[in-house]
Amino acid sequence: MKILIANKYLYPRGGDCLYTLRLMKLLTDAGHTVIPFSMHHPQNIKTDYDRYFVPYIDFREELKRFDIKSAIKVVSRSIYNAKAVELMQQVIEDHHPDIIHLNNIHHQLTPAILKWPAKYNIPVVWTLHDYILSCPDNTFLRNGKICDKCAHGNNLYAIVHRCKKGSLGASLIAVVECSFYYPKRLAKTVYKFISPSRFLADTLTKNSLPDEKVANIPNFIPPLQLPSTGDDYFLYFGRLSGEKGVDTLLEAFAKLGKGKLIIAGDGPDRQKLENKSIELNLTNASFVGYQTPESIFNLLSGCLASIVPSICWENFPYSVMEAMAAGKPVIASTTGGIPEQIEHEKNGLLFEPGNAEQLAQCMARLYHDRKLAKELGQAGHDKTITEYSPETHYQRIMKIYSEAVDKMKDSSSERRVQGHIHTA
Repeated sequence: MKILIANKYLYPRGGDCLYTLRLMKLLTDAGHTVIPFSMHHPQNIKTDYDRYFVPYIDFREELKRFDIKSAIKVVSRSIYNAKAVELMQQVIEDHHPDIIHLNNIHHQLTPAILKWPAKYNIPVVWTLHDYILSCPDNTFLRNGKICDKCAHGNNLYAIVHRCKKGSLGASLIAVVECSFYYPKRLAKTVYKFISPSRFLADTLTKNSLPDEKVANIPNFIPPLQLPSTGDDYFLYFGRLSGEKGVDTLLEAFAKLGKGKLIIAGDGPDRQKLENKSIELNLTNASFVGYQTPESIFNLLSGCLASIVPSICWENFPYSVMEAMAAGKPVIASTTGGIPEQIEHEKNGLLFEPGNAEQLAQCMARLYHDRKLAKELGQAGHDKTITEYSPETHYQRIMKIYSEAVDKMKDSSSERRVQGHIHTA
């Protein structure tokens, strides 16, 4: 089967990118032809198909210029990327894929690329890695609290409350863009929306999509063979931004008053969080910046537990899966799809989002009971093998592909028959 896989970046940047790269390898290893479609970026993996990639644009740099021309460029490119539409047509005409699998396409690629799969009768499936179909800010957060007002279809709340970066202009742009992601309209050209978590699937079916348009297929992770080099510290790895709840982690670590904490990653709140660490006198907390996937695995091998303190509705975070696969217990907040991955006191510990006291208690429990930490870590590792293996994911995804292709063939045959009837 020829499978075109679209994602706006093609290097290990975030969970959507990790999934895309791993899926490409999984399908290639199984004998399929994989055609990537992405945006040019200096860190992208090498591919023979990059001549079809969309020209690079850095929206943050464009917006820093504070001029009308840049603002118009950002708005227009994030809604309808004409070059992406042109290149999508070209790659389809040159390679004739059997199916197209979308991942993270917003901002840089845009849903406008769906024009050509529909015209050429190519089925489309779309794995959703976030909440872009339901929330202009993509986090369901307002002033640090969960807000789902826009989930029911009225995105104007995001403008009223300036949900995007506290800015009226940014919020207006986000609402305009989100209006082009209207689920019911997209559902006309997308055979199936794939949700890694049941939580996201339920959010979609409750508010905007019929049940038959959504499939729950969890992410997968290859088996990890990591020698445990110790249990010396607590670890956070990921983006340093408000929705990730790292400030709650710092407060909890201050309450714990013992052990070590390593914070790996970068983001807009890094300086703010480092300043808070100093204010709390956390001399045993270290910010080590961005780490490669290989470095993250090394950090995981030496940690006591991995902590995921998010306050936003997470989907099905890879940070949880990677710690589980490494045989390390996860202490995580009960937000979004995380409780589907972590069962309290079975393969990790859960706490209420934003509750530093509860988090500190969970950390203290594993700090003082290393036997429990090992048992929870082993249970998490076992779960990745039984539920999140590449083989299981391959079977699930190929079932969706086959159904989509067969459905498109049946629809095309029906249209041809109707055409003959009308002609006669």
